[in-house]
Amino acid sequence: MKVNNNTEIKQDNYAAIGIGAMIVFISLILVAAVASAVIIQTAEKLQQNAQKTGDDTASELRAKINVLGGYLDDQGNDNYVLLVKLAAGSEDVPTTDIIVQMQCGTTPNNQLGGVGVAIEDMDTIDDGITDVGTMTADTGYAMEITGAAACNAEESIPVFIHIKGAGSTYEVLQIDDRTDGAPII
Repeated sequence: MKVNNNTEIKQDNYAAIGIGAMIVFISLILVAAVASAVIIQTAEKLQQNAQKTGDDTASELRAKINVLGGYLDDQGNDNYVLLVKLAAGSEDVPTTDIIVQMQCGTTPNNQLGGVGVAIEDMDTIDDGITDVGTMTADTGYAMEITGAAACNAEESIPVFIHIKGAGSTYEVLQIDDRTDGAPII
């Protein structure tokens, strides 16, 4: 019997193709991992921004005053009475947390809640407004602004109503008639 010794060298390309495919597969996995990390990071950043915006909006609208109307209470005191109500969904607000700012000409007339502002439940309005202490969202109120004699010559008075740590309201009082009970909004 004759032994067949084959000394011819053959080229085998099957292993090289497998290694190339494995390198491409691993690189695709790495690219997918990096892309997913970027997408997750972007989604997390968007969620944090949306949460902050929502919290800021909720904080600002936690308490806000709506001005329904107003009239001049000119019983020799030059007082302005605004008919107000807390916005829907507002929390209870102590009247000492309310700040009213009026701009009369070039001189600002700043009134602090509880000092230059008295707030009374609209259901119990009488000749003298006495402060209720706390406003609730389900009740209308009369807000009397006193000590604004510097505004007597004005026909248009910008008014800002701020609630400490919450929302603000801007209104312009239009005064065409200075008689007692004349509408100012």
